[in-house]
Order: sequence, then C-alpha cells, then structure tokens
Amino acid sequence: MPNIAASVLPTLEMSNTSQARNTQLALALSQAIRDGRLPPGSRLPPTRDAASQLGLGRNTVVDAYADLTAEGLLESRGRLGTFVARQAKAVLQPATSLPRIVRRLPSTSTTPGAVSQDWRLGQSGTQLLPLDVWRAACREAGRNLPPSGYGDPQGLFTLREAIAAWLRRHRGTRHEATQIVITQGTGSAVELLARTLVRPGDLCAVESPGYSRALDAFELVGGTIVRVPIDEQGAIVKEAFANTAPSVFHLTPANQYPLGGRLSGLRRAELAALASKAGTLVIENEYDHEFIYEGQNHAPLAATLAGQTVLVSTFAKSISPALRIGFIAAPQRVADALASSIAAQGLHASWPVQASLQWMLASGELQRHLRRVRRHHATQRDRLLAAIRQSCPELQVRGTEGGLHFLLTLGRKELDRKLAKELKARGVVLQTVTDFGGETDEVLMGYGHMERTETQAAADLLRGACAAI
Repeated sequence: MPNIAASVLPTLEMSNTSQARNTQLALALSQAIRDGRLPPGSRLPPTRDAASQLGLGRNTVVDAYADLTAEGLLESRGRLGTFVARQAKAVLQPATSLPRIVRRLPSTSTTPGAVSQDWRLGQSGTQLLPLDVWRAACREAGRNLPPSGYGDPQGLFTLREAIAAWLRRHRGTRHEATQIVITQGTGSAVELLARTLVRPGDLCAVESPGYSRALDAFELVGGTIVRVPIDEQGAIVKEAFANTAPSVFHLTPANQYPLGGRLSGLRRAELAALASKAGTLVIENEYDHEFIYEGQNHAPLAATLAGQTVLVSTFAKSISPALRIGFIAAPQRVADALASSIAAQGLHASWPVQASLQWMLASGELQRHLRRVRRHHATQRDRLLAAIRQSCPELQVRGTEGGLHFLLTLGRKELDRKLAKELKARGVVLQTVTDFGGETDEVLMGYGHMERTETQAAADLLRGACAAI
C-alpha cells in the first residue's frame, strides 16, 4: 500500500482574514486544482498531516475537505485516502452555454439609458406623509409581537373593522368586518379573485382598453375573455351582455383605467339591471377613486348592488404603492372562499403593514392625509395642465376629471406614435394606450409622484418632442 503520509500539499495562499480558516483553505485548494498544482487523481495528505503541514487545527482541514468533497472536487477512497476527483476540472469549468430554459428568455438590457422623467402609471408621492406620522404608525406596529404563524388569512381583525367602518362612513356601503379580506395590493386581489372564482370556460368581461392584469388573471385560469369597448360614458355595458352573459365583469367605474372618466349614471343602472338578471358578479376596482376633481364622486356600485358586487380597493396609493396592501369587500360567501384560498396559498398580507395602517385609520391620521393629498394632487393637476397648454397648445389633454394621469394626443394615430417615440428618445419612460389593450399610441402621463419643479420640465419635454414631429 502506498505511503499516504508522504503526500505533500503545494504552497497555498490563505490571507483573507475576514473569512473562516476552513473557507480560506477550501478556496486555496480549489485554486490549486484549477491551476494544475493538484491534478485530477492526486492524493491529498490525511487531515492530521495536512494540519501539521499548514499549521492549522485538524478540524479546520476536516471541514475544508468535506466542503470540497460535497462540491465534487475531492473524493474519498476509504482507507486509501482523499484524492482530487477525476471530474474536478469539469466541475470548475464554467458552462459554455446557458441552460435551454434560460436561453428562451427574452434578452433585455440591465443597463438603463439616461432617464429624464418617469411617466408610468401607478406611482404616488410619499413626501406628503409627515414622517412623524409614519414613525408613530410603525411604533404602534411594534408594540406587539407578530403572530407565531402567518396570522388570520382574512387579515388583522381590527384593521378589517376599521376598513368596514371607513367604507360605511365615506363610501356608503354596508360591509361588516367579516366581509373584508386584506390582500397584497389590488393587482394581487384581482388575481386571487380569478383563481378562487373563475373556472375554465367561464366568460370574463373586461374593459378594453383596461386593466391588463385582470385580463391576464382571467386568461391564466382558463376564462374566456369578452372585451368591452369604452366611450365617453365609460364601459359600453350592453356589449358585455350582447350574447351570453359573463360570469364576471371587471371594470373601473370610479375612474376608468387608463382612459379616465366615470361610468355614467345611465350605464350604472343598466349594469345593475343586467347583472342582477343574469347572475353576473361585478368586480368593481376602485382605482384612483380618491382623486376626483370635477363633478360628483359617485358611490360605488357595491353600495346599491351589494349581493352582486365585489369591491377591490386600497389606501396604499395615497401613501405609497410600496406598501403592497389592498382589500376586498365582498359578499360573505365570497369572503370566506377568499380566506381559504389565502390560507392554502400562503398569500397573507404583511402583518406589520396591516398594524401600521390600522393605527392610521383608527387615529384619524389616514383621513387627514387623504385630504392633504387630494388638495396637493388637485393643485398639481391644475399646474401641469396650465404648463402643457401654454407650451404645447396643439396637444389635446384627456382624462383630466380624476386620477393621477392624463392622456395626451395630437389627434391622429401616426402623430401620437411619433410623439411617443420622440419622448422616449428624450429619456422619458412612458406607457401608451396600446400597453393596455387599446388601438392608439396616445401617451399616458402619470404625475402623482412628480414634485412641483418637475411640472415645467414635463411641459418642456413635450414642447421639444412636438417641435420635432
């Protein structure tokens, strides 16, 4: 039998004092294997001898050998000792090509170009929330330890009580706490509803253009999509019921997404009559309902059509979308089913965020903040409209009655396409109506997150883009 103790390690570099000694030794040995100083098949000294040669503790060597054996660089041959594995070079050799499942992913650049402004929808400004209020909300969340499990799948009961009370007072609904389900934002709420309620083949009506996440959610569970066109009165409701009545109808009546405007009183009555007769469930997404600047802010459909309507909403848009929290107010049977889905899929909303929001509601700070942001956004809207009309009088601005974005158009499809292209060339990150299933390239300008100084910069970008067309 060969003399195992005669094996000698090559010189190894171990100088990184921030790493554990066994980690340093494992890295040094793998480098020696990589550069050929320890070729495949060569025998390493027993751990006791190696420790003596290196001036290390034996356990340090044992751990390093074990790590490299687990990685496939070393192999133990019982009484013969530990050897550099025959496949060591292959283990260390970097892959020459990506796995097939990775290669089929679209290639996208991770290095963003110069961005002058971001006009994408869904953003809001957090600078309006007083820091001391947010700190107080977070302190309140820290007064108690979180639950040992995931918590109530329906959400923190005290928060659900506060939301039900807020809806009764400010939105005219008659929901109880047991009918409220806390979700991970409104988009997640719509996806949860689709997974829980929709079965393959069910007809699912959506606005077109509209909230693409709803369309995707219904398609993902096998629903058959019915696209409902939009006009100046909102969704053309009768189109959804023109043939077979849909099982569900998702729409944004408070402020149509993304075109703006409200569902007219006539259309609301029409929807109530048709949905009640056909047994259609209405998913009422109250997108931007807090920000109505002109005319009456209608009560939600859920206030008068409670048994047929599921209300999806959030307060996060007024504070920050980063909270990732929303809620569903639904008939009791739907709420129970949603809670079961959340429990089964582990989709509980963040407990600290729920506790913070509950404090803001109960203390009245949220209502005070809502009044503050309404005033701010109304002023910002007027300021931005004035700057655009002065800088680019040829631009038509639509969707100004509510919400936190405008539609900008030059009146012709080809001109709108050129406008979007010119703005992107100037570093503006934006969306057009085509991104929401529409047929035009009208530019969408989200302004909810803009500072006062950014309004004139936005108008200047539009002036330059229009002049270049």
